[in-house]
Amino acid sequence: MGRSIRLTVGQAVAKFLAAQWTERDGVEQRLIGGACGIFGHGNLSGLGQGLAECGQDIPFYQPFHEQSMVHMAVAYARVKRRLSTFACTASIGPGTANMYTGAAGATVQRVPVLLLASDHYATRRQGIVLQQLEHPNYDLSVSDGLRTVSAFFDKIVRPEQLLPSLMEAMRVLTSPSETGAVTLSICQDTQGEAGDFPVELFEKRVWRVERRAADAAQVTRVAEMLAKAKQPVLISGGGVYYSEAEQELKSFAERFGIPVVETVAGRSTMPGESLNALGAVGIAGNLAANRIASQADLVLAIGTRLTDVVTCSQTLFQNPDVRFASINVTGRDSIKLGAEPITADAKVGLTALAEAAAAKGVKPKADWTTEMKSARDEWTGLAEPTLKATAGQKMTQAQALTLVNKATRRDSYVVAAAGSLPGDVAKLWDTRGSKRTHLEFGFSCMTYEMPAGIGLVLGGEKNVTVVIGDGTYLMNPSDLIVAAREGIKLTVCVFVNHGYQIIRDLQTLTTGSSFSTEFRGRDNAGSYNGAYLGIDIGQNAQSLGAKVHRAQTPEQLEAALAAADAAPGLNVVVIEVEPHKMSVGTKHSFWDIAPPETSGIPAAQELRRKYEERRDALQRHYL
Repeated sequence: MGRSIRLTVGQAVAKFLAAQWTERDGVEQRLIGGACGIFGHGNLSGLGQGLAECGQDIPFYQPFHEQSMVHMAVAYARVKRRLSTFACTASIGPGTANMYTGAAGATVQRVPVLLLASDHYATRRQGIVLQQLEHPNYDLSVSDGLRTVSAFFDKIVRPEQLLPSLMEAMRVLTSPSETGAVTLSICQDTQGEAGDFPVELFEKRVWRVERRAADAAQVTRVAEMLAKAKQPVLISGGGVYYSEAEQELKSFAERFGIPVVETVAGRSTMPGESLNALGAVGIAGNLAANRIASQADLVLAIGTRLTDVVTCSQTLFQNPDVRFASINVTGRDSIKLGAEPITADAKVGLTALAEAAAAKGVKPKADWTTEMKSARDEWTGLAEPTLKATAGQKMTQAQALTLVNKATRRDSYVVAAAGSLPGDVAKLWDTRGSKRTHLEFGFSCMTYEMPAGIGLVLGGEKNVTVVIGDGTYLMNPSDLIVAAREGIKLTVCVFVNHGYQIIRDLQTLTTGSSFSTEFRGRDNAGSYNGAYLGIDIGQNAQSLGAKVHRAQTPEQLEAALAAADAAPGLNVVVIEVEPHKMSVGTKHSFWDIAPPETSGIPAAQELRRKYEERRDALQRHYL
């Protein structure tokens, strides 16, 4: 028998994680770049003690909400191109339950994060313990809810289970096609139980992250489609970013004269300086990108899940002869919309397809290039006048965002998630000068923004700006304490529009009126139609460790942004904006959010009629 070492389960987990590395293209880095957790009943003397004694090589961060720590881990993993992530631990019961939302977001977006959940006692000598779910199935616990939102889940009740479970957990974390939230739910008594573990388990292990090669026959078929296409378009998704295929995308598009439109996750993967870059497509897209996509006879989707946000609920691609092809490392994504697939890594797939397309004689088409320029000019002419703020007056959100965009440095990130801001960033953000975007719209999760900004900085990024609405800010302002405590440089711009205004807008568009979406007091009738609440976000942020700057006019905002940029540490810019003025709309954009089918309100009846008329005229199956 080989040598062994006696450790508790908590110690063994920490020691094992400290020895895990990834490698791609010859570059190695730690798989677990950090750990974070809130210790309580279930993990305080198990995983907590294990990390303290055996996890010294893993930096530890203390958040103030379990959901936020998972968001922070997801953002860190994204900026590390899914090659490194955090481990997150929580106590049993509500602590573990609080990780559900973050876990769902990670799995939906195919981003690796390791969740070390806590479970009730494996033995039952204690009877029903604090925070235990008394379910008719005795072995079912709160942590089992994570099964449905995890890419891999295992419940650990004995030390011996760790060996195969840890290995499979690492395999899934490092799999480009299977990754997501990986959950090990470890019973609280088991965490402190000792076992004899082979010494080899704790030696350095490097997980090679594959670049899946492109099948030659698949590449040939797609190259033939490109050769026949007169109006092709490329859709760049998050897979381009994770594959580090930005240069291959740019070279491919410019070599063959193909316009590039981007999903929310793929936004800023195509350099803004390129004449082939048209920006965001779909519900959050701009007029140029949507116009070109609607005319395309071949759509080549790269690294995207093709959700309704991208396809405008399957109404965007209106060319009657449109065909689809894809490059995607995940099989089920590669065949969506009946696409001809290249099941491969984006960088490898683009390189192979470029060679095959050149061999087929694919070249830029002058008419399509002219149409691309016309679409871009039309969008510029429509948008620019609406983005100019008037001196001395309150700004719209889009006008204020434009000033934030201009004030950000080169080689920067802007972070946005739920509400209207990610749509405005996707549609309006100027990405020239390596001004990159980090948008969470796959799960559209409120409270992602601030922990994500922290995760980017911990991942080594500089010049990070978070843009967030007041509604989302109020859900969990304690995230600011993490940034202040760590002394990181982060600017948070809070857009104060006194409500969930994008939901108000959608309600109005689908029902003819709004209901309980603004932050108002009650009126004499008892409804929320009174005066806006006097919430002082600046005072709140200051109490949590931030330097606060305020702005209501463009001049004040420019000064506030300059001051925030110059000041070290955490800065919060509170921006008062017009509450009911959304950014410029675009054509070719239909989102299937249905008005009520029956209503006694004439306005709602008319909205339903128009909705059905447009849906039936535009929506189609692409097969």
